[in-house]
Amino acid sequence: MEIALKLSVITLDEINDYKDDLELFLSSIFDIECHIDINPEFRCAVVIERSGRICACGLGYEREMYQNQKCFKGGIVGGIAVSSECRGQGLGKAVLEAIDRHLLSLRVDCSFLFAYEPKVYQSSGYHALSAPIYYFDKQQSKWNQFVYRGGMVKSYSSIQLSEMLVIEFKGCVY
Repeated sequence: MEIALKLSVITLDEINDYKDDLELFLSSIFDIECHIDINPEFRCAVVIERSGRICACGLGYEREMYQNQKCFKGGIVGGIAVSSECRGQGLGKAVLEAIDRHLLSLRVDCSFLFAYEPKVYQSSGYHALSAPIYYFDKQQSKWNQFVYRGGMVKSYSSIQLSEMLVIEFKGCVY
């Protein structure tokens, strides 16, 4: 007998009901204490549950960003995680597609993610981000600029980002 999976898109008004369970799940996957940033940029969490337990999740954020003094709406995807017993079933891709749909509904021009395994995200339309980003480094509590080797981007609109010019991220990465 196959156990049904339940995918939920959780918005700001519902996130407090899931926050503790999501943090415990992410901490168990990444083997470090994880905290979800619930702030004015938070747009959604996507959760897949099996038998009432989280087996995959991801987070979506949105903010204004700039490149060459041109403003655009950027989405940021973070916290994509799948439990070891559920890997290889397309759950990470399902989570990412649900976040992408939600960000697209908010008229985001493009979305960024920072991956340990970039190849995993190519089939979802993400490609390597070679432009440097200027962002706030929360660990060092300072602004920083570099090309993140696991950085990826996906366009939803006609906006064309230059691979040579700095993207002003206007905040942290998630």
